Amino acid sequence: MNKQIKKTPLSHFHLIKKATMDDFKDISEWLKDAFENHKEFKGYGLYHNLDGFILDAFKEQKVFVLRYEGKAIAFLTFTPPSEECIRMIFRAVCVKPDFLRMGLATYLHESAIEYYKKRGCLVAELYHVCNESYKLGKSMGFVKKKEEKETDEVSMVKTLVDTRRQNRNANVRFVVWGNSYADINSQPKYSWSLNFRRNKKPIICSIDYEWTVGIIQDKKVVYSGIAKRFFDVIPIGGPYLYINEDKAKHILESIKRYCRT
Repeated sequence: MNKQIKKTPLSHFHLIKKATMDDFKDISEWLKDAFENHKEFKGYGLYHNLDGFILDAFKEQKVFVLRYEGKAIAFLTFTPPSEECIRMIFRAVCVKPDFLRMGLATYLHESAIEYYKKRGCLVAELYHVCNESYKLGKSMGFVKKKEEKETDEVSMVKTLVDTRRQNRNANVRFVVWGNSYADINSQPKYSWSLNFRRNKKPIICSIDYEWTVGIIQDKKVVYSGIAKRFFDVIPIGGPYLYINEDKAKHILESIKRYCRT
């Protein structure tokens, strides 16, 4: 491994949002070195996936690259949000060993978040993080994702906009009970007001497709069902509950029609 280059200002690096196969060739020359000299990569499998998901990311334009003096010295692969999807997933980040501890991994993540937030992304995830990635995510405001099912994989999540706080006293509420055979007369797991007249913040929450959700009005359950079939409250690419002002209006109007029949 070469001696680390003196810390360089970010302005000296060139962010590439449409990486080329020449960039892939550049990282192919140093990725093994990064893998072998990084204690966290032993179980991360990064280098061994050079011709797998990393190559696919370059082919599918799902990667941001940083160049220094014309050469790719860092990259970030991700799954961008598709149409009508609110989530993007970061897959892997790696920096050439000579350029470590310059904030380049953070810069790549923040650049991707800024780019896709402008295009409707509301949630970002770090997928299957190692210890080093966990520290990176925590420094950027990501938190460990709560998993309902036990798993050895650790993911982190960050909501990119201000969201609505729970409210268990509102007259009309959207609620989540938390399992597919829920007793809808029991205390809900989550509860939010559907009054958007003053509070325009959306409801965003990670939930399971099969959980039972519903509407409580005047302390009575007026409508309930499985989340994945409930008025499109889980957008394509879930599993996140997402209700904005327009969706809340649609839900309430639909419930009124249902209650009249």
